[in-house]
Amino acid sequence: MKSLTPISTAAAILASLPAAQASLPYAKPTVRFTPYSRLDTTSQNIVEDKLGYSEATWNNFGIARVEKKRWTSLTSNERDGANLLGFTEGTWDCFINHYEDFSWEELAEKGITQHYEGLGWTQAHWEHTAEAGAIPYTEARWWGQLTDTEKRSANGICFFEDNWDKKDMNPNPSFFPHPLPNFRYRPWNELNAVTQNVATNMMNYTEDSWNNLGTSLAEKNTFLNLGTEQRAGAMELGFYTHTWDCFMNHYISYYWSSFHEDLKVAIETLGWTESMWSDEAELSPASESKPWSDLTPEEKAAATRLCYFEEIWNGQPIVDWYDYDAGMNTAVTTDGPLPKDIDLDIFETTGYAGKAPGDVGASVYTATGLGS
Repeated sequence: MKSLTPISTAAAILASLPAAQASLPYAKPTVRFTPYSRLDTTSQNIVEDKLGYSEATWNNFGIARVEKKRWTSLTSNERDGANLLGFTEGTWDCFINHYEDFSWEELAEKGITQHYEGLGWTQAHWEHTAEAGAIPYTEARWWGQLTDTEKRSANGICFFEDNWDKKDMNPNPSFFPHPLPNFRYRPWNELNAVTQNVATNMMNYTEDSWNNLGTSLAEKNTFLNLGTEQRAGAMELGFYTHTWDCFMNHYISYYWSSFHEDLKVAIETLGWTESMWSDEAELSPASESKPWSDLTPEEKAAATRLCYFEEIWNGQPIVDWYDYDAGMNTAVTTDGPLPKDIDLDIFETTGYAGKAPGDVGASVYTATGLGS
């Protein structure tokens, strides 16, 4: 049994914080924005045993079940854990739940509706009575695309750039924008029975759709647009928002207006335009019909930002690039060096998946002669 000593460095950090920053209603709870690996052992025990986080759900904002609950909906054990980490009802409801577990009337009583209205929300949106599929336009915007007024509204419900953009705090040694989900690149007959059951019963995979990436209907959706059971299944397999949207969906279900900075550079480098991206468009860029070997170094970099690699881009079944004797895929590794024919310098101005401008390219990753 893990020790749950009520004294943690996380609580100490919170206790030492100054009064609330001017743009936020409460002082930022630093502990929640600290990667799991950097928490002390006591805090790790608390977030796992009392709040039900895993390392993956802690390192990503807004996907843990406990974060869907307001303070008064937490169990006594969960509230005890939150208290031990230094949270109060105010900081939990604002920074963790963002008042999503409140009714519109309750939001009005607390003076919160003005902040959501500033982000385009209406009571009909909140109560799911708006036109089918209608969402506030800001839901498809990155922080850098919000106006100053919208950012102030987001601050009012304790959003700032990191949690609005759902910053990925998981370690990532690869040259891909997010950690490589190696578990997805195992053939169906190499999966254990539990994984096959999750893939079949929760996500509607078949052996054929599993072995041929991009053919499953689930992979046509973003992580947040998966059905409740499918999203739970994806998380059970090891996915979260960023890894699913990048490696499984490749952002094909994003609105054009959602492409920003490095994502927009990637899409446009591959030749896409807004008119081509629409559902009604009949034209597609030349890159869509090229095999990987015919892509330019810049196009390969763009495809890499969208989490493609040669075998996926070319539509090869997993069984063609899996070494059954070694028990691993032969395409890419989690910490493999950057092939010399991928020019990440196209992201020098925008940055690359959280890496600052100037921190991408050949000087960051060790280039090799791998890749065709």
